Amino acid sequence: MQFRLLLLCLPLWISCQNTPTTPITVAKETPVTDTLLFPKSAEGSYSQQKKVVQDMRKGLRPSDSNNETSRVFTAIMVQHLIPHWIGTPWSFEGHPEQPGTQPVACSYFVATVLRDAGVVSNRYRMAQLGPEDEARYLSEKDAILTLSFSDVDSGKKLLAEKIPEGIHFIGFGDLHVGFIYRKGNQMVFIHSYYKDKIGVIIDPVENSPLWEICRRFYVYPLSGNTPFLQRWKTKKAA
Repeated sequence: MQFRLLLLCLPLWISCQNTPTTPITVAKETPVTDTLLFPKSAEGSYSQQKKVVQDMRKGLRPSDSNNETSRVFTAIMVQHLIPHWIGTPWSFEGHPEQPGTQPVACSYFVATVLRDAGVVSNRYRMAQLGPEDEARYLSEKDAILTLSFSDVDSGKKLLAEKIPEGIHFIGFGDLHVGFIYRKGNQMVFIHSYYKDKIGVIIDPVENSPLWEICRRFYVYPLSGNTPFLQRWKTKKAA
């Protein structure tokens, strides 16, 4: 399945409501010289990649540093699992077990990828929650990052300041969920997009139509997040 890097600029006339939550600051300087490291196409079958993922996770040792654990987790997500989902169509009721021609809802895309990465054991439980609650479900009572903004420019500035390197869960107000991936000064949303049932895409943050649907993001950092990575490495699923 060839990658499609879609630059989406269509406006969405959708509003969303948000409820207050406690903000945190991710104080981590991010280098600005690297480029995104997505493969040009998905390798092998999805079943084969899930086996590779299991072996990569089992290969981690208790003595491995947080940086090494984060590197392996990010590679699992960005290089082995997500590439297979790109191009899978969207449906509100879609909940396939694997990528392909069967459509997938945004929440089931996120929950299924995280299940196959060894993060969650029950994708249905997670996918049936709202965006903020999905972030809290993953956090297991850790703080989540809440970004509230009044306009698109201030929102982009917040992401540039607060989002650390790697891949993370992101909820868009009360409406939508996906991942946000940062490598150097480049950031993309990865989500199953409902507009025209487009489905799973890599959506450059700078021009994403998702800026029009709300004024609050709920982020739970995954890469680089020591408590999360320790739970994941020791096979404690959320």
